[in-house]
Amino acid sequence: MLGIVITHGRLGDELIKTATSILGPQESLEFISNEGHSHDDLVGLIEEHLGQRLGGDRPAVVFVDLASGSCGHACRRVSRDHPELLLACGVNLPMLLEFLYHRSRVAPDELRERLVKRGREGVNTKGWDNV
Repeated sequence: MLGIVITHGRLGDELIKTATSILGPQESLEFISNEGHSHDDLVGLIEEHLGQRLGGDRPAVVFVDLASGSCGHACRRVSRDHPELLLACGVNLPMLLEFLYHRSRVAPDELRERLVKRGREGVNTKGWDNV
């Protein structure tokens, strides 16, 4: 399953580098930055990266940093024509690792639930309890 990380600046690139340093090299994992791109340019880049890789039993997950930012808006525009596209907002390292580990092991609906759960679990204050 294709994964595309779309973020402001180089954030997505660094998330991918970190994830691959943990899990090893990954196929079908791409990065797009919004840096220097208009809304229409960004939509075009996303569609270009998706190419002919969507449809039917070939879903893809697009991760964005901010749902209400330029990356999220562009992805929602693209997803209108691609219902098999799963948009995961608020990407963090636990969410990306969950995707990479389970993307070929579980059905898209289960993957969606896992991404939300792992992303939320990755945001907590438990580490401060013993300080």
